[in-house]
Amino acid sequence: MDLVAAESLRNGLWDGLSPAELAAALSALVFESRRPDDAAAPRLPGGRLQGVLAEMVALWADLDALERENKLDFLREPDLGFAWAAYRWAEGASLDEVLSETDLAAGDFVRWMKQLLDVTDQVADASGDGVLRKAARATSAALRHGVVAYSSVSE
Repeated sequence: MDLVAAESLRNGLWDGLSPAELAAALSALVFESRRPDDAAAPRLPGGRLQGVLAEMVALWADLDALERENKLDFLREPDLGFAWAAYRWAEGASLDEVLSETDLAAGDFVRWMKQLLDVTDQVADASGDGVLRKAARATSAALRHGVVAYSSVSE
């Protein structure tokens, strides 16, 4: 998903997102659901974020088409299945709240959250000195609470 991330960054797709919205958008880059393809559509936060997620999927589709033209196959489609959990966690929801609103096990949630924190920190480092860097740093801080903060310290 590095190409999708780089192109999203270059195109300013994430500019102006709140920390919770940025967490949800970036989650699409790291999460890979175990659900079958015919499962119900994932729950998504509303507002501007839905347009950003749609733009990320469209960007992926363009890159996927380029890959197919060149007989390559590296990219997977962004997975929006963790967006709601990431959004709610960044808003400060408790683990019980997030798990009751999703079909995730606690261990899976923490594992995906750690990957989301990693990509959030990478986006902050890659985004230069601007609004996105501040938003990514705020997102990282918002994600580091509860069991996620504890699990980072204990390893």
